[in-house]
Amino acid sequence: MSQANKRSSFRLHLQIPLSALFKIIGIKNKAADTKHSKIMIRDISAGGIRIHTPLNLPIDMNLLLEFTFQLFHQEIKVLGVLTRKTMLKPSLYEYGIEFSIADPIMEQQLTSHLILLGARLKHANMLASCSFCSDEDMADIFSTTYEIT
Repeated sequence: MSQANKRSSFRLHLQIPLSALFKIIGIKNKAADTKHSKIMIRDISAGGIRIHTPLNLPIDMNLLLEFTFQLFHQEIKVLGVLTRKTMLKPSLYEYGIEFSIADPIMEQQLTSHLILLGARLKHANMLASCSFCSDEDMADIFSTTYEIT
């Protein structure tokens, strides 16, 4: 029996991933401030993202994460929490992230950007006005291998 899809937001699957920065700003409900790391966004909605990274993050530490990326020359900064983790291969993990967007205007703006991005990606694989991964970004992301414990 298949599990029902709980998503309520428009989700965009990306052929070429978006490059983003993330950092941990909270651990177990206490403030933290780590350095930024690059990640790849594989799909995105106003409700969350699916990312790939070589970082082995603990899913049970109640991490609060901050993500930064560009859509149409606008910097998007959003908070999220880990909802699932899968090891794809040694040194490559996939995480499901649920966004925590308190401002309904920001959520609507993100949804509008994603709908526009989906429409534009029907005619091109990537857009210069968004932070799609370059070959250098991919090399950067895959050269990072460490665990956060």
